[in-house]
Amino acid sequence: MKKKIDEYQIYEKHYEQIHEQVKNDPYAKSLGIQLTKFEAGTAEATLEVQSTMVNAYGTVHGAVIYAVADHAF
Repeated sequence: MKKKIDEYQIYEKHYEQIHEQVKNDPYAKSLGIQLTKFEAGTAEATLEVQSTMVNAYGTVHGAVIYAVADHAF
């Protein structure tokens, strides 16, 4: 039988290391994504949309939205 991974134990044991990795992500930093909440089971990130981040219709490009979601995930 396979043993289930306890994500909360991993979070507690490696919080500092994981937080440093995520907060110093070069791609997220290049876009200006900021991690605003980082807890077990929850993360939030914000981004100030720049004019270069919109598509031809004037809305935020889907790739930018996915980048923010990926960073928080």
